[in-house]
Amino acid sequence: MSKPKPKFQPSNVLLVEVLPQFIALCEASGASPQAALRGMAAMLCGLRYDEDDRLVPLDVPAA
Repeated sequence: MSKPKPKFQPSNVLLVEVLPQFIALCEASGASPQAALRGMAAMLCGLRYDEDDRLVPLDVPAA
């Protein structure tokens, strides 16, 4: 008999070692380290998370 699959299966997992200062900054701002890193990665790709936690393009101001 096979095991039931978990409901959430991340497609990509990355283990990152961060400095204690990064953890302290996250705690001071109320953000989790995971959320901070996800946000930075999204910004590097020209994306952001909307209120529904979906990735959408960054708003580019008119020149």
